[in-house]
Amino acid sequence: MLMKNILAKFTGATEVSDIEGKEVILNQQFCEMAKELLYGGYFLVDEKKKIYLDDIEFYYHEEGDGRLKDPIMYHTNDHEGKELPYYGLGRLNLHISGIDVTFENEEKHYRASFLIRGFHVNEGEYDDCSTHIYDELLYMGVPFDKSIEIEWINMDLPGKENYRPKEGERRYNVPAEEHFKINAKGKYEKYTQITTIPSLEAKEYFKASNKVYKRCDRPWRFYKPGLPMKKI
Repeated sequence: MLMKNILAKFTGATEVSDIEGKEVILNQQFCEMAKELLYGGYFLVDEKKKIYLDDIEFYYHEEGDGRLKDPIMYHTNDHEGKELPYYGLGRLNLHISGIDVTFENEEKHYRASFLIRGFHVNEGEYDDCSTHIYDELLYMGVPFDKSIEIEWINMDLPGKENYRPKEGERRYNVPAEEHFKINAKGKYEKYTQITTIPSLEAKEYFKASNKVYKRCDRPWRFYKPGLPMKKI
């Protein structure tokens, strides 16, 4: 299935009023998309480099008051404190955490994307550093007068028929929504009042930049089994 066709199947959940109902619909859609993205093909760069997705995380945010929010997501009005254009299907959004592939919808006013958390190139080893994808997908240091050709090659990879995502796989080091607030500039600001991690609930918390956060419990991370990846 072509990449755009995979992304086009996503419909969001703006028609559902309650947050719990939205998350049920989103979880189902992300599961189906993950199967196709992890086992349905690979990126081909300049007709020679094959990049296989091994570990991906989904992000979804609805613009407007009283709707489902994903504060950690970069490309949103709430995160930037201003109106942003909507990205179409299959656009690459580069940021400090790596590269997102977007599938936003301006008519329904939602942002959606998946982060390439882990991958491998050709027959190489698994790489769990999401920012390394810059070097592989975009060739860091490429001359300004050289174009890069990136395409999605559709093919069923081994394991697709047996793939079953695990339940409750949370995104890596994503804080719960309670750790975000809108500051005076109208932008999401991350904060925490936790100073120590409760020992009996250590898996529910993580530390970043010497601050402690409760983990977001949305199960929006999907990966191939058996890989030595970062786990929470």
